[in-house]
Amino acid sequence: MRDLKNGRRELNADSRWSGTNRPARRGNDGAPSRAGIRAENRRRRRRRALLIFYFFLFFTVVSAAVAVSLTVLFKIDTIQVGGTSRYTQEQIIGACGIKKGENLFLAKTRQSEKQIQARLPYIGSVKVRRKFPARISIQVAEAQVCGAVESSGKYVVLGDDFRVLEMADKLPQSCVLIRGITLKSPKAGKTAEFADKSRQSSLTEVEKALKDNGLKNITGMDFSSASKILLTYEGRVTINLGIPSDLDYKISFAKKLFDDGEIKSTEKGTLNLSTAGDNDTAYFDPASGS
Repeated sequence: MRDLKNGRRELNADSRWSGTNRPARRGNDGAPSRAGIRAENRRRRRRRALLIFYFFLFFTVVSAAVAVSLTVLFKIDTIQVGGTSRYTQEQIIGACGIKKGENLFLAKTRQSEKQIQARLPYIGSVKVRRKFPARISIQVAEAQVCGAVESSGKYVVLGDDFRVLEMADKLPQSCVLIRGITLKSPKAGKTAEFADKSRQSSLTEVEKALKDNGLKNITGMDFSSASKILLTYEGRVTINLGIPSDLDYKISFAKKLFDDGEIKSTEKGTLNLSTAGDNDTAYFDPASGS
């Protein structure tokens, strides 16, 4: 800007506009001039180039940080085991498939859980978790045993989720023997496949009713007849549940009879609950000499 005669001032365009705010120069007809268009295009190219540069700079920094974290930082230095199990900590750590020195982020925790259950069947539940900065935590719980089914000269021990826990040569101590059930090619660590799905359903319902009502000391089950499900209580009382209906009510009825002393702790015989769901009545036939 400079002063002219008569107080008039000359304004320079550069004193009013700068950078991206400068309008394109226009010709006499008001349209942008070629020089103005070229200048505007140069500014746009510079802005795009800067954006691309900053993007690649950010990408490079992030990639470098990730590479460092995966190769130098967060290396596993501790694997801890908690909970209750018949297996040793060394057995569980060996079965998990995760090693010290591996990167914490790359540890396959879900796969590790599956491997532990497959290799150590008596583990009922397992949780493998990452703990910062460099620790793996394994929490386990013992599997609950449902009972054992005879199959091809072996006793197939089932968990309450019907996973095969063991293929034993003899019936394990305190294990319920389940009769009338056929399994297809059972294998330790795998879920058992039942030949008859209706028998599986009945076993599931009986197990649930026993657990919900707290009736313990069941020493045997027999599903040989679909219309006459039999349980053995303390090896001395046979409980006839009849068809697989009203099982929760029938089992709660049986528990009350035992708890109230209606059937003495020294008595042997058969407790018939097959019609209890219809007439609220149970029948006890003592064994001779009991």
